[in-house]
Amino acid sequence: MNGLAATRATVAATASARAIGVRCGRDLALTLGPAEIGVGLVIARSDLGASWPLDLAHACPGQGCSTSGEGECAVMFTEHLMAALWARGVTDATVTLDGPEVPLFDGSALPLLALIDAAGVVRSGEPLEPLVIAEPAMVIDGERVLIALPGEPEFAYWLAYDHPLIGREFTQFRPGRDDFDAELAPARTFITVEEAEVARSMGLLNGGGEENCVVVYPDHLSEEPALPQPFARHKLIDLIGDLYLLGRPVLGRVFGFLTGHRHNQELAAMLARGTGAT
Repeated sequence: MNGLAATRATVAATASARAIGVRCGRDLALTLGPAEIGVGLVIARSDLGASWPLDLAHACPGQGCSTSGEGECAVMFTEHLMAALWARGVTDATVTLDGPEVPLFDGSALPLLALIDAAGVVRSGEPLEPLVIAEPAMVIDGERVLIALPGEPEFAYWLAYDHPLIGREFTQFRPGRDDFDAELAPARTFITVEEAEVARSMGLLNGGGEENCVVVYPDHLSEEPALPQPFARHKLIDLIGDLYLLGRPVLGRVFGFLTGHRHNQELAAMLARGTGAT
């Protein structure tokens, strides 16, 4: 569906996948199951017996990720899952985890698309009203800018990194015209080896490694990217996933310049309040 679903949808059956959590270092189970149409997306911690809506009201930016929930119930790394649900047009489902994070798997959206496809998607007859950008809305944070404009659906991102193997990248994606599975989903998350060392010293990288992301060394990448502009493309996965916390597709042009999860959620909050949107 590439994020332009016109009706609400859930999944047909339950599907599960397991992987190591990069933050907690434990084997985690991620299960996707059906929900009644109109319920929305719900996240549950089976290890704590807690559940809550997987939406903007329960979201906050974490360290290098988006987080849902608070305190010991918080779940990290929701952004790739949300992007995959957006791509398949799933509006109503239950996401169950037995730990504090959505596994990164290989750091791309492909394993999450496979999980949704294994469960199957069932469309309802209930219409899904998109959020239409009617006038400009902007988040400005120094040189970092995230802007939403009226127009045909489009996401774009400009990335600049002080590393010769990353440098500057620009990419764009047009829902309904471009193929999410082929043009965005394979783009893996990335980290420089210096950033990885800092994260490990802070207790933020207790599991995984090159199997979860592209590691950028001083003179080489741990894996050659499958796509051109791979790092900017991955930033678009994050942007799309964070905006889907609104629970419906955004129709308009959204451009990010050096922005991250906090800016994505700030823009989503502006749009939720009606700033620049109908």
